[in-house]
Amino acid sequence: MAIAYLSRARRLLLAGALGVAAAPFAFAQANWPTQPVKMIVPFPAGGPTDFAARLIAEKLTKSLGQPVVVDNRGGAAGMLGTTALAQSKGDGYTIGLIGNGLVTLTPYVRKDVPFDPLKDLVPLSKAVDIPLLLVANPAVPVKNMKEFIQYAKANPGRMSYGSDGQASLTHLTMEMFKHQQGIHVVHIPYRGTAQLTNDLLANTIQLSMSGIAGPLPHVKSGKLNPLAVTSVKRAAALPDVPTMIELGMKDFDVTTWFSFFAPAGVPAPIAAKLNEHINLVLKDPEVITKLRGSGMEAAPTTQAELDRIVRRYIAQWQDVIKAANIKLED
Repeated sequence: MAIAYLSRARRLLLAGALGVAAAPFAFAQANWPTQPVKMIVPFPAGGPTDFAARLIAEKLTKSLGQPVVVDNRGGAAGMLGTTALAQSKGDGYTIGLIGNGLVTLTPYVRKDVPFDPLKDLVPLSKAVDIPLLLVANPAVPVKNMKEFIQYAKANPGRMSYGSDGQASLTHLTMEMFKHQQGIHVVHIPYRGTAQLTNDLLANTIQLSMSGIAGPLPHVKSGKLNPLAVTSVKRAAALPDVPTMIELGMKDFDVTTWFSFFAPAGVPAPIAAKLNEHINLVLKDPEVITKLRGSGMEAAPTTQAELDRIVRRYIAQWQDVIKAANIKLED
């Protein structure tokens, strides 16, 4: 009986010790956040991602009751910032607004990526959708997509298009379009949208496939001819421009999207709180209006929905990468 009693006492003492040790951790989760939250943006200040991040951060600051500070980590086409996020402590005080190419394309077309998006990042919520837009310089003698496809087939290799870079989402999307339509248009990769847009306006290249935000003001001013958007629905910023699906290209659904992720190890209750607050911000009418004015659509999701989206895109683009024999240039 004494042995049994001592064993039970020891178990109680051990349980009490473990409870004391676990108490601060549980308290920290329950009272999160108690300090500023850092939001890594893997691009320089001033672009569409940065605009969305600062708009959302301002609202999150009010919602969370702690400052949400944007940390621009540009470089290596977004790789530096995304790597910094993946290698950060998973305590809920570092999150990132990451583009889909960095989690569904880049890790699968180059060998030097130091993170696994499915293991090192925790999906929080999608933030924004940005339809891609196929536009042409007015020098191309077409008025719509049907005329463009006919002209491209009659003039193989005589036109070129610009993308955001080799193995980028815009590159793969255009290659998928070319493959479906049986046309040959030369690919010219760019490292920035500014030079791409300048060359497109100058007719150095005749076409571009890019996020809608870049060419939008030039389309509205009549300097560029929009042919189609790649989203399921028409873009609110260009309601008269048809979708690829409307034009007969079944299941042609591609958007650039930016989503919130946290480093692996973030406690589930904190991740759930982040999702809740991010979703509240993205449903704010003021946020929706301001994003839409820049060619973006607020796109809140659950964590599980974002995880499914990431995995679907990874699987989808593997076929395109293989069919087009796409490799990332050094």
